[in-house]
Amino acid sequence: MSTEQSTADGIVARILPPGAARSGLALRTVLFLLPCAALAVALPEVPNLVVVALVVACSARWAGTPDHVAGAVALLLVAGWWAAHGVVDWRVLVVAVLLVAAHVVATVLAHGPVTLPVDAGLARLWTRRALLALVPMPVTWLAVRGLDADLAPPWLWTAAAVATAVLLAVTARFTQPEPE
Repeated sequence: MSTEQSTADGIVARILPPGAARSGLALRTVLFLLPCAALAVALPEVPNLVVVALVVACSARWAGTPDHVAGAVALLLVAGWWAAHGVVDWRVLVVAVLLVAAHVVATVLAHGPVTLPVDAGLARLWTRRALLALVPMPVTWLAVRGLDADLAPPWLWTAAAVATAVLLAVTARFTQPEPE
């Protein structure tokens, strides 16, 4: 074995426990990339270097330990950056999907150690729940994009809020566990 190969194997062995499942490693890589990609959607506008560094560091920690608070910090940093810049174009929908996907991947990974392969049934269940959770997103986005606060009558904001609440209630109903 070459020296370079043994050095690489040594680094991998220190980072990953022996017997790590490939499915878990693949999802951990995805978990690291999703918040970073959500922040990268802002390009060509470059977010503050401190925000980028914190998102990358928190995402790396989150990928290593999917139930760590670093995940919430990464998601909040990305969402906060987007909210602070007041962007409401199509990119916000992409960012929202990436952040929901990151949350779901972390939830699936948190159900077991890195040595346990990801259960396909559990992944399907949480993917279905994530898709249902995304249902109100376009309606909310259209309401924010289409309603001018100065021109829209007050009842229109209430109607948009009620429509969003109904969609959330329907989504919550469909995400309940199936009776056995």
